[in-house]
Amino acid sequence: MKLKPDLGEDVEIDMSPMIDMVFLLLIFFLVAASVVKVEKVPVEIPQAVYAKVPENTTGRFEITVTEAGGIFVNTTPVTLDELKALLVPEIEANPDLKVMFRADAGVKYSVNEKVMAACAEVGANDLIFNAFEKDAFTR
Repeated sequence: MKLKPDLGEDVEIDMSPMIDMVFLLLIFFLVAASVVKVEKVPVEIPQAVYAKVPENTTGRFEITVTEAGGIFVNTTPVTLDELKALLVPEIEANPDLKVMFRADAGVKYSVNEKVMAACAEVGANDLIFNAFEKDAFTR
């Protein structure tokens, strides 16, 4: 009667099914990531000489002002009072809330000023303005 296994045999694990699964998962996530699209209100972003690309844009409250003076939170049109009402719970949940401000290049400053004042009234003081970098040597 043989109770002990023969220690001379090497057990091998076939790695090819695992490699196949890793490649399938990789392809799935690449395809899934390309399908997800973030919709934004179309505006012509102004250019600035000292514009910088932010390192992290996640978790920002996005406000867009169109050339016609329309105010949008993400893609939803709002009034100034509705904007304040939407900002209050966001600020209560995150006192360090960063507001990303996208204004069309043709928007008058008075419209932007009203939106910035509405943000300040409810305590949203960290505004980040979208702008494209402009070459300093061109006019």
